[in-house]
Amino acid sequence: MKTMMKRMTPVAAALCLILLVLFVPRQCSAASFTKSAPKGVMATAVNTRIAVSWEKVSGAKGYIVYEKAGNGKLTRVAKVTSCKVIRKNMTRGVTYGYAVRAWTKKGNSYLKTKKSAVRYTTVASAGVSTVKNFLRTALAPMGSTMYVWGGGWNKADNGAGTPARTVGTSPRWRAFAATKTKYYNYNNYRYQINSGLDCSGYVGWLMYNTLHTVNGSKGFVKGADKQGKWFADLGYGSWTKARKVKKHQAGDIMSGPEHIWISLGECKDGSTVVLHSSPAGVKLSGTYSRAGVKNSQAAKLARKYMKKYYPSWYSRFPSTTLTYGSSYNRDYGRFRWSSKKLADPEKYRSMSADKVLADLFGER
Repeated sequence: MKTMMKRMTPVAAALCLILLVLFVPRQCSAASFTKSAPKGVMATAVNTRIAVSWEKVSGAKGYIVYEKAGNGKLTRVAKVTSCKVIRKNMTRGVTYGYAVRAWTKKGNSYLKTKKSAVRYTTVASAGVSTVKNFLRTALAPMGSTMYVWGGGWNKADNGAGTPARTVGTSPRWRAFAATKTKYYNYNNYRYQINSGLDCSGYVGWLMYNTLHTVNGSKGFVKGADKQGKWFADLGYGSWTKARKVKKHQAGDIMSGPEHIWISLGECKDGSTVVLHSSPAGVKLSGTYSRAGVKNSQAAKLARKYMKKYYPSWYSRFPSTTLTYGSSYNRDYGRFRWSSKKLADPEKYRSMSADKVLADLFGER
């Protein structure tokens, strides 16, 4: 080997270096591409249209979208260069599943990523959508979106910004969250409005993605104390003042002086599983029990699901108990969807939180 190295000419050595620089990284890049899958895939049914969206894949030339109806098999339905497809005139009462893969070209070869996990949505038999669709969409930014003061708002700080009027999750949220450690302090990132979501920005984004399939329409971001009642005033459901709220159902939007959150239903001890954007980010939490127990059944459920399905997030931000957790049980007014807007064929509104979570995560 030493003899061969001594005999290698400078030209040959230079050629070897060029091959190492140019050829090996290209192979690694190709291998990385084919082992990956598109992230942030969402499917949201609005009336008889379904918006399928996903985050951009680095190096992709285009995307292939697959669809299944009911228990059928996935079949290819679209090949696009954008990160969204709208399926029209879908059959009411049918649940559809979608997967996406990216493709690119290296020389004369076509490379494809793996298919994403299948995401489901149901075209409501009547109305705009369903409670389950609403909560499925609510889960999409969880574990990959930081709490950012002003996130989701516009620059003027008086309404919805572009991310909260866009169908799908923003890749900027995921990229920002990926670099943050357990020492994350949201005060260091105030008004980086495109890097994450605050509580009302998150709920505004969720409302938009529940009710729209195209970008750029009027948004739903407002101060947390006014947001819930505003949704009722817009005709989407009913408003109940805090002092009259006795129970939380799955899909309720709870609006208070400094915060707004989504209910995933109650537990036997009267605690509620909360889905919200609160430091450090979009996550599950649990209120205190009605007897004032901090480590409630809801907090334990939230911990179980965050640890199981969002391990990277949980390893950095494990807390699922709430500061002032009793306040969540008494100080928030309630927006409740009209059944004419969101149908509830799965009966989520009458389910306990553990059953709602088990169904949402496909454990039932």
